[in-house]
Amino acid sequence: MEGINNKRVFKRNDEKPNGEGDYVLYWMQINRRFQYNFALEYAVKLANHLNKPLLIYEGLSCDYPWAADRFHYFLMEGMAENRAYAQRNDLNYYSYLEDEPGAGDGLLYALANDACAVVSDEYPVFIIREHNEKVGPKLDIPYTTVDSNGLIPLGITEKAPYNAYFFRKIMQRNFLSCYKNGPKKNPLKELENRSTVTLPSKFLNKYPRANSHLDEPDSFISSLDINHEVDKIELDGSREAALTRLDQFIQNGLKEYDDKRNDPDEEKTSRLSPWLHFGKISEYEIVDAVLKHQPKGWDLEDITFNKGSTGGFFNGDPNVDGFLDEVITWREVGFHFAHHEPDYDTYDSLPDWALKTLEKHKNDPREYIYELEEFAQSQTHDEIWNAAQTQLREEGIIHNYLRMLWGKKVLEWTPNPETALAYLIELNNRYAIDGRDPNSYSGIFWIFGRFDRAWQERPIYGKTRYMTSDSTRKKVKLDEYLQKYGSRGSQQALEL
Repeated sequence: MEGINNKRVFKRNDEKPNGEGDYVLYWMQINRRFQYNFALEYAVKLANHLNKPLLIYEGLSCDYPWAADRFHYFLMEGMAENRAYAQRNDLNYYSYLEDEPGAGDGLLYALANDACAVVSDEYPVFIIREHNEKVGPKLDIPYTTVDSNGLIPLGITEKAPYNAYFFRKIMQRNFLSCYKNGPKKNPLKELENRSTVTLPSKFLNKYPRANSHLDEPDSFISSLDINHEVDKIELDGSREAALTRLDQFIQNGLKEYDDKRNDPDEEKTSRLSPWLHFGKISEYEIVDAVLKHQPKGWDLEDITFNKGSTGGFFNGDPNVDGFLDEVITWREVGFHFAHHEPDYDTYDSLPDWALKTLEKHKNDPREYIYELEEFAQSQTHDEIWNAAQTQLREEGIIHNYLRMLWGKKVLEWTPNPETALAYLIELNNRYAIDGRDPNSYSGIFWIFGRFDRAWQERPIYGKTRYMTSDSTRKKVKLDEYLQKYGSRGSQQALEL
């Protein structure tokens, strides 16, 4: 069988496909799209090799860590869109929504009983990593995971990259090859066996399809034992919404990205991370769309290896070049780190220099100390910090530049760095629509020195990078931002 580049394919057990079984099962865990998806592409190739139909399974439990209305709505909007797409294209698609903890136990294995192979998503963090590590050994059919996360395959790196410069060199050496061999836009067009997969009535009685719940999300979600205080946000979880946002960014933000991305008032960032996180849009198609906006006459042959430096690689519009470095280098370095480092979310995974300097200043006096829920409700003395937290709590996102300041201040206003890390992970994963992601863990751990270098030594921070609200106020435009979120944060504090 002709397969995907083996650096993207991970065999999770030693079983060989023998054609026994009724279908190939693709378990859509995190990259929840039918387009530009290497895992789906591999599943189609395997189905064609075995002359079997393909069954696509997408589910949603109700007891995942930090389960809340916010994430359920976003995921269910995407699932409803996938169901409609599957119906229009006569695909074998089965969706399931768990209505109480444990209701879906055994479902995957029941589907695997009649399958000849299972294909799923390779993903280095959160419950998907745990699923992939435990499911394979329990199956007596092949279980294969495929990396569809970014442009640079996880299998290319041999160890966890310790900074962006190190990873950027790897990216630069491999960019052209990876870009020219990107995922197919519509891999399902190549599926040969279009037979209908009929699931047994006994199975469907135990695990009914999600149709009625997807049609009435409000009543279903309100009935669940999840966190209802973390409300639904305005963002739509569909792929259509992701493509609309990409088009808006290209038309209104890209041409001024390099100069204005750090200014909250300008709103020139892409804001694509929610859909990237849940796999509704692929990084490849973002890169491909943005490259089309290089200056007239620019060509791929203009790309030159630049030894890991940020400039002089793409050699085009600085706005395009700057955005591509963010979406490829800075997004993917976290994926590769977590892929090689199982303890990616622990304090001890910080670089030695950072651990040493933070330990040295661990007992430095703090002018302010706040509890977790004071942070959560924007109840600090700092107007900018409160505004950023209010945006996170109410909208599920923080402006990229303010997210750095947001994290640095928590380090300063907690008793020790371990507590600060625990608070940041909790706040981010509780509220951020793009939380629980390698990229968001990169942002949190950068606060404590990961992917950074030593700076001038200061109290509390040691040699980790120092940021202040006063300097932020001078550097970036945020009057409108504070007017929008600052007053709401202050009012919330008064009400409490």
